Amino acid sequence: MAHSLRRPAHEPDGAFVHAASHSRFVIHTDREGLWQRLEREGDASDYRVDYVIGSGAHAYGYLVRIGAHLFQSPICFYTEPGRYDMAPGAERAGQPDFVRPITMECLLCHSGKPLPVAGTLNEFESPAFAEESISCDRCHGDPRVHLKKPLPGSIVNPAKLAAAARDSVCEQCHIKGAARVLNPGKQFEDFHPGVALEQVFTVYRRASPGGGASGAIKVISQSEQLALSMCSRESKGRLWCGTCHDPHASAKQPPQYYRARCLTCHAGRLAKAHPEGAAGDCIGCHMLKQNTWDGGHTALTDHRISRRSPSQSDVPPASGELVAWRPPPPGLVERNRGLAYMQAGFETQSASELARGFQILSTVEKSFLDDPAVLDAMAQALLGGGRALEAARLFDRVLAKGSDSAASEGDAGRAWMEAGDTAEALAHLERAVQLDPLDLPAAEALMRIYQSQGDRDKASDLSERVRQALGPSAPEPIESSAP
Repeated sequence: MAHSLRRPAHEPDGAFVHAASHSRFVIHTDREGLWQRLEREGDASDYRVDYVIGSGAHAYGYLVRIGAHLFQSPICFYTEPGRYDMAPGAERAGQPDFVRPITMECLLCHSGKPLPVAGTLNEFESPAFAEESISCDRCHGDPRVHLKKPLPGSIVNPAKLAAAARDSVCEQCHIKGAARVLNPGKQFEDFHPGVALEQVFTVYRRASPGGGASGAIKVISQSEQLALSMCSRESKGRLWCGTCHDPHASAKQPPQYYRARCLTCHAGRLAKAHPEGAAGDCIGCHMLKQNTWDGGHTALTDHRISRRSPSQSDVPPASGELVAWRPPPPGLVERNRGLAYMQAGFETQSASELARGFQILSTVEKSFLDDPAVLDAMAQALLGGGRALEAARLFDRVLAKGSDSAASEGDAGRAWMEAGDTAEALAHLERAVQLDPLDLPAAEALMRIYQSQGDRDKASDLSERVRQALGPSAPEPIESSAP
């Protein structure tokens, strides 16, 4: 974790072509830093990399700062093959570019203390981090508590917590599930060691977590996988991440180290169950590395601890049902479940999940009339379903609840635009771009309105504002085509 995020040093040079988009990427380092170049259809853009994400155990990702905004590079360096290739999620992109916003939720698991600008999606202070890499407080709590009273017990020891709070320390980053739903009024950064995740947010998983019939696993599903293992089920809650992992050091001789951990439970029967010489590497037989279906060119240790090969796993195929990892507070059960289906539906573009989520939220809407998350999710579903006027009115209700977000203003503007009310659309979209000049969807929608009205001056002014926000080295994302 101490190597989770850093400034670039002398990274490997390289070049490759992304066949799906006919894009060529060139990576090199000079005196000004690490650069990644995108060439496509005769155009070229250069981006200086500001941060490298990841310890490099499997891969490195890259962040670029454009103006005050952080974006993810569409390429990664994969450690085992020793080469650059497309980042997870960008493999089949038709026009990969450096425009994927990096949000606070993402950075919380990859950095120490991000410093976001309130009301924006991916704008950060300068510098963007008070601490770049993950530090001790992520697992042990606020150090100020210990400094005020430097006595035993003033530092959180995860091993001494109740099971849910203990496991939550690791699960804050090592379980993603199909959806993560914040409780009303909470932000992901509100979680702190010593409490259960469900005081801040609820994780929802597929009914069969961690894989399917093929044995494929996800990048962030270690907790889900471990829960499937016979070891975990038989331990009745005693087995947890810290049983086998030393969070403060890497094992110098992994086979011997992890064999010793296995023998704390299995010493008695191990010799009888294994032929002589076959018990030296437990991990090599029972926790093989498997390709991840959502992680690019990476293979991760399978934490299901299978008795047989993963292709013969007893794990049934995943179903469409969403189940809470641990239940949320009683009054939020249906609210959070409905939002989970909405979130998963948007991610997988599943009309059936969106419909199910909308139906659940409709039954509890009267209990959450002042809940922006509920209103926003329902508005997004209405907009996607072609009911723009209803969506626009709901987005306005979200804004009336005190949201000062460029994203919310942009959503309202696009809804009113689809509903045919240009005046309302203009007001919201101009407010969105005022709050965040690099809210590119809002800027593009606003440009279309200016062009349709033949307002060359406003179109030119908008283009210039976005260009200034992008900085001198980045390409212009929108262009005026007004006559």
